[in-house]
Amino acid sequence: MRRRVLRGLRRTGIVLVSIIVVVLALAGLYLAWDDLAPVHVAAPVPGFTVDAAGVATHVEHWPAAHPSGLPPLVLVPGFAESTYVFSRLAPRLADDRDVYAYDVRGYGFTAHEGPYTLAADTDQLAGVVSALHLTRPIVLGHSLGAAIALSLALRDPGSVTGVVAANGDGTPYFGDDRNARGGGGTSLRTVLTLPPLGPAVVTAVVRHRDPIRRIVASQCGPGCPTDDSAIDRWRAPFLTPGGVSAFLGIARQPLIGLTDDQERQVRVPTAVFSSSEDTSFDHTQAVATAARLHTSLVAELPGARHLALLGEPDQVAAAIGSQLTALCG
Repeated sequence: MRRRVLRGLRRTGIVLVSIIVVVLALAGLYLAWDDLAPVHVAAPVPGFTVDAAGVATHVEHWPAAHPSGLPPLVLVPGFAESTYVFSRLAPRLADDRDVYAYDVRGYGFTAHEGPYTLAADTDQLAGVVSALHLTRPIVLGHSLGAAIALSLALRDPGSVTGVVAANGDGTPYFGDDRNARGGGGTSLRTVLTLPPLGPAVVTAVVRHRDPIRRIVASQCGPGCPTDDSAIDRWRAPFLTPGGVSAFLGIARQPLIGLTDDQERQVRVPTAVFSSSEDTSFDHTQAVATAARLHTSLVAELPGARHLALLGEPDQVAAAIGSQLTALCG
């Protein structure tokens, strides 16, 4: 009986190893084919490049339509986002102030170079502010970008007028234990992102519009552009040389963010924005974040999702506009 069980386990092990070898071989072959037949996306790349703390950083600028002397606004994208995520909102916020957005290192059309850490991302944001010669801007971070914005406010409070945390609380934590590291499953995440499997899966997704279209539609809602040209704006950064590798390099790292106690130490004026249909950051979390940040400026957009700034730009501009006014007061 024992021998039969051992033989069965041995056969099962052989089958599993064979399947893994075949999957890895197919993934390697797929990547080789992709190198021979890459997808080229003719998506526009508006903006310019600056040296931000040694990182060649892609920046977009929307000049104030009616300059008023108000502090400029710097927009920080979140995980897997580029400046495109602000393309519909930024012009609406640029009525009375200059608005800038940049691609965080490893994303968009910024250099794909590490380290992919909160400290390095904070250095880059400070470098953007310095390179653009901005005086105490307000910094709005979307989703994971809120961590970078709040990190700069904690490190150098005199460098910013205020911070808006939009659809994100700036922490890498989940659940009730706020001292447990977020982004768990490190071992599994590492296995799934290593070559050739990780690159093959991500490459297969970004080669085609439909998977990206479904992801965007689920996070953005009916107001979001999902035509081919809009989807190509999402895909283009990942189809540049090194784009997939940088994304996977970031995905292998623990989520960046501040601790609850660090957020309580932030002393610059802050505001928090959430969307009622955002499953990753709801109003309850927004209120808790506002309490840690010692602010009463909390806004919620009814019926909106995580990418409300792209899907509902008019409503977001109205909600954030009043927060920006309050932060300047």
